[in-house]
Amino acid sequence: MRLLYIVSLISLFPTLSVGQVDTSKLYELPTVTLRVPRLSGDLLGQPMAITSIERSAIFAAQQQLSINEYLNEVPGLFALNPGNFAQDLRISIRGFGARAAFGIRGVKIFVDGVPETTPDGQGQTDNLDLGIVDRIEILRGPSSGLFGNASGGVLSIATEDKVTAPFFEAGATFGDFKMQQYQVKAGFKSGRTHYIIHGTDTETDGYRQNSGMKSTTVNAQALHEFAKNSTFKVLVNYTDSPQADDPGGINEDAVLADRRQARDRNVSFQAGEAIDQFKIAAILKHKKINTNIFYSNRNFYGLLPFENGGIIDLKRDYWGHSLQYNLANFDPAKKDEFGHKLQVGYSFAQQADQRERFLNLMGTQGATTFDQLETFSNLGLYLLEELQLTNGWSAMASLRYDWNKLEAADAFISNGDDSGEISLSTFNPSLGINYLISPGTHFYTQFSTSFETPTLNELSNNPAGQGGFNDELSAQKARNLEIGLKGVLDGKLQYDLAYFFIRTQDEIVSFELEDFPGRDFFRNAGETIRNGLESQIKYAFAKNWRFNLAYTYSDFYYDSYISGGDDLSGTQLPGIPKHFGSASLRYINPAGFFARLQTRMVGVTYVADGNSLDREPQYTVLNLNLGYKVKFGDWSIVPFFGINNLTDEAYSDNLRINAFGRRFYEPAPGRNVYGGIRVRRVFP
Repeated sequence: MRLLYIVSLISLFPTLSVGQVDTSKLYELPTVTLRVPRLSGDLLGQPMAITSIERSAIFAAQQQLSINEYLNEVPGLFALNPGNFAQDLRISIRGFGARAAFGIRGVKIFVDGVPETTPDGQGQTDNLDLGIVDRIEILRGPSSGLFGNASGGVLSIATEDKVTAPFFEAGATFGDFKMQQYQVKAGFKSGRTHYIIHGTDTETDGYRQNSGMKSTTVNAQALHEFAKNSTFKVLVNYTDSPQADDPGGINEDAVLADRRQARDRNVSFQAGEAIDQFKIAAILKHKKINTNIFYSNRNFYGLLPFENGGIIDLKRDYWGHSLQYNLANFDPAKKDEFGHKLQVGYSFAQQADQRERFLNLMGTQGATTFDQLETFSNLGLYLLEELQLTNGWSAMASLRYDWNKLEAADAFISNGDDSGEISLSTFNPSLGINYLISPGTHFYTQFSTSFETPTLNELSNNPAGQGGFNDELSAQKARNLEIGLKGVLDGKLQYDLAYFFIRTQDEIVSFELEDFPGRDFFRNAGETIRNGLESQIKYAFAKNWRFNLAYTYSDFYYDSYISGGDDLSGTQLPGIPKHFGSASLRYINPAGFFARLQTRMVGVTYVADGNSLDREPQYTVLNLNLGYKVKFGDWSIVPFFGINNLTDEAYSDNLRINAFGRRFYEPAPGRNVYGGIRVRRVFP
């Protein structure tokens, strides 16, 4: 009822906008051509659940503190933790990724086709500069047949890479909690080569005690066009974040006493992290061949709220290469003619983590307690066949083989040599069928699989208190069956409906121990069942107006799970609400005014295995953004303003699953505001 009430409420308001939009076509929904790696063609013709977020829906008056600002309207995707910058955003798709103690697990991230996720399944978005995002595409559901390890879902991000005319942009944003952000961007073209550089500097004290953050990010890229279907791109990214404090989780009594307080041990031990990261990539697309090579170096220094091993110094080198060959023999415009498209390829990646742990003496580094070099090597071979059949039928089949080798070289041998290695190999198939019922209306069904190895961090967090890897922790595997209906009516109403059933074996779940409060350990559950329904409607009901409504039903439960002698079979998986949804209304006027009102409803969420009385109650959050674009010749100026949590709802924006001492909750900010200005100059 609360969601219906809010939907009715927002119909009274004008809403969101964007820059660089052809306002003459705002009453129609555009045809979307996919750019997800290994997928092509129009979105509706794919036999799988995919959501696309165009630049016209994200390049608006956003605060640009977290990519979560752009993902709230995606069905099947649930995100937590946008406000704890030491833990990074936690994204789950159909429940994959919900266990992540920090960063993103179980969901594969690509930026411009280059993997951001490491071979062991770890990912983060703290080095992503939101000011250059052009499009986001989300593949909802297991897809290891295409992308290998940790592909419970895929987040594919494309950045701006072409320049029509030289330009320079500058912007500044200020908000509550001493938030300030400065951005500059410039682009120019020389012959067939496009150059874009973007820099962002962000700082905030955070809503809670001990939750401040400082970060500087620089992105540069050059794209050369040899011919229509032949390009070469070079990307360079550098991020320096010397401060990201961690306020920690608190229990319900502490939340009621003071929502803004940090956990006392997090303050005493100065919990938080500092990172710097450099990444370079080269991407070549030439007729039938796509290939890329990349290298990334990440230095991480983290403090946890306990003494023994409470300081982590991690140095990571990550590099990889992939090659894809395409052979097509059909014309997509001729729907009734038989044809096929074949892709074969491989990807290789290697990750080396030099991990050291030290005593945390109230924020001061003490003696070494752990020193280990951990490597994860992956080789994936895949084949993808797309068939265009007659009478509206098409099919897609894929098969991928992954070889994974994990090694630990123990350098802290005063307590014995715990070096070792693990080899994991797996085949993953998928099969999808699509039927064009009528122009613009598609029915599809798909069977797909996924596997997810434990990450190096999860394996090295050994509950036995020794080095090496936790030999008791296995990879989890899932099988997904889904059916869906999607289409566009009259160019104005787009709909997407998907039902899925997923059976997972050896689900990896997190827990804490009394001796290491604040440190996450991991174990396997028996089996889980996931039944879900995802739905979305996008409606361009009038010129300049768009309405979006999304709803997700997630019935996720343990089918068999014994923990500590307790039979938890039949209980709901923690960290994922059974019901969540969103609604928004957007408005953009050619004269310059734009606005958006968005609401997000989240149902009751369990916070621990066994579904104890501790839970996050249902909540609804309302956000408002508005601005005005003014043009003066070659100049444009956009002042903007936003209110987050307009109704001052009390809720938690992060939940610490199975936390010891019932410290499950990280309270979210109440009503808070921000505003700023962006200036752009185009040079003739």
